[in-house]
Amino acid sequence: MKLDSIYGSRFTRTICRLLATGSRRNVVLFLFAVLVTGTALSQSRDTVARSASFFNLNDGVAFEISPHTGLMGKSGTFGLRLSMNYSSFNLELAGAQVLGKLANMYPLTVNGVLNLSTRSRLIPFGLVGVGLLLTVPTATIGDEVVSSIGVNFGAGARYYFTRSFGVRVDVRQYITNIKNNRELKDELLLFQEVAFGVTFMVR
Repeated sequence: MKLDSIYGSRFTRTICRLLATGSRRNVVLFLFAVLVTGTALSQSRDTVARSASFFNLNDGVAFEISPHTGLMGKSGTFGLRLSMNYSSFNLELAGAQVLGKLANMYPLTVNGVLNLSTRSRLIPFGLVGVGLLLTVPTATIGDEVVSSIGVNFGAGARYYFTRSFGVRVDVRQYITNIKNNRELKDELLLFQEVAFGVTFMVR
């Protein structure tokens, strides 16, 4: 037996029982309670449906532009991330400038981003990528620009206020290897970045 028919029969029996007792007031109160409950359940379902369909990365390819600022160690950073979104996967191009006392560093990376949700205002994600790290001296003359290949990985989240605007925060770990000409050996360097920014989506 279907659920609707079960509830229908129960509803009918309840009405008949109330009528049999001769209490019209109870019948009116019962019908009013059913009406209010049904309206509340309908509004609740509509709210859930609107929330689920508010933002959907499965609708097709979308592009995001995300300027950001943050910290890498004790140095300030600012940069730009450009990404192409398709469902749970993003392809991201990222560039930034790290402001140091003696030199500035420029991480330029290509990253794969895995979205852990595709139908929500809040989208957590993880990422991994590879790129070029350029260190440019600013306080000395004659020092050479140092370049190295590095990898980065991290995690973060994006929260969308509308279908085209939101905020994002992410934490990244950079790993690279450079040659120390003074000590004639390679050095493994680790950098941590915490970044906060806004994001604009274009479809």
